[in-house]
Amino acid sequence: MGFLIFLLVAIGFGNLTEVIFHQEALEANAYPIDTASVASATVADVAMEEGPSIAELLQTASVEKGESVFKKCAACHTPDNGGANKIGPNLWNIVGREVASKGDFSYSDAMAEHGGNWDYELLNRYLTKPKDEIPGNKMVFVGLKKDSDRASVIMYLRSLSDTPMELPTVASAEEAVDEAAEEVMEAAPEPM
Repeated sequence: MGFLIFLLVAIGFGNLTEVIFHQEALEANAYPIDTASVASATVADVAMEEGPSIAELLQTASVEKGESVFKKCAACHTPDNGGANKIGPNLWNIVGREVASKGDFSYSDAMAEHGGNWDYELLNRYLTKPKDEIPGNKMVFVGLKKDSDRASVIMYLRSLSDTPMELPTVASAEEAVDEAAEEVMEAAPEPM
């Protein structure tokens, strides 16, 4: 009997507080928030955190510096036209070439299954940390941490061709932020 009385009192207090503190649901926010300006600021912040694009880095890269940094790679790769493979494949004409396409080299399954071409973006990500970009590949090199070193090596690799691949164009920072903001806005859910 005591339990029933306790239960009725608890339910009664619950209903009483609902009556005293009842709030109607708002039809619209009391303080509307301009989500477009929030999204733009977020995109700009992200663009600043990511740092310069590979297209921007290539504008100041040096083939000579790249050749010097490439000495770290020369233990496993040859840069010469018609050069032999070593532990890694020969890198003549690598920029723009299909990934794992050198017929006389035995690639890891991960590399062979990757697909795509060695464009500037992929080379930049791969040279940053090969094991992260293509997990399971055989390359034991830890990567090049400095943006300028990677860009210079990529410029050097680009020079290892009879017909070097065209350099990417650099969009103005304002255009890049505007494009990124549009993508964010398209992906953002509609406000309630």
